[in-house]
Amino acid sequence: MPKLSTGIVFLDLLLNGGYDDDIVTTIYGPSGSGKTNFCLIAAVKVAESGKKVLFLDTEGGIAVERIKQISSDFNYILPKMIFFSPTNFEEQKEVFETIRSLATEQVGLIVVDSISMLYRLELGKNEEVYDVNAALGRQLAFLIEIARRRKIPVLLTAQVYSEFDNRDQVKVVGGDLLKYSSKCLIELVKLANARGIVLRKHRSLPEGLEARFRIVGKGIEEVR
Repeated sequence: MPKLSTGIVFLDLLLNGGYDDDIVTTIYGPSGSGKTNFCLIAAVKVAESGKKVLFLDTEGGIAVERIKQISSDFNYILPKMIFFSPTNFEEQKEVFETIRSLATEQVGLIVVDSISMLYRLELGKNEEVYDVNAALGRQLAFLIEIARRRKIPVLLTAQVYSEFDNRDQVKVVGGDLLKYSSKCLIELVKLANARGIVLRKHRSLPEGLEARFRIVGKGIEEVR
């Protein structure tokens, strides 16, 4: 099965070569756990190969300086990264229509960071929960179709929350919609002296594979 390098040596080893190229992969975890860094590193790796990256930033802060830090040739890479910054769920839906026309063989990766941010805000102000969930479901189905038919890997990030009666167990914003849509689920956790990564779901690898890492100037490195 073809793989897309994650751009991180230890993660490529953990995933037996990298992200699968025909599925949706979701990375989830608390704020500050490193989700965006994983996306940016993969995006830079794809851009270095000459392919384009479609990058949806729903959290309002494309880290251009971070891209400079982790890239070998910023001036070559940045033009290959096409950024979208929707500010509400309706705009996010419109961006997906744009992506439909841009997802050609020249595109090597689609990133949505995060898929749950504007969805969560929309749920908070919209009483029609079914309609909001249906809209998110359509967006995820669209990404699945692109990944399968056009062999363009899709990388999503998602926020998490904990319930009042069990704060030790986190749940993914988007719940079963995201879990069923993603063939690969990766959880990031904050530890005392590092961060952790745990493989929660994969179609060909055992669940529970894990590693520890830290974020450094040039990217992400394993902590042993």
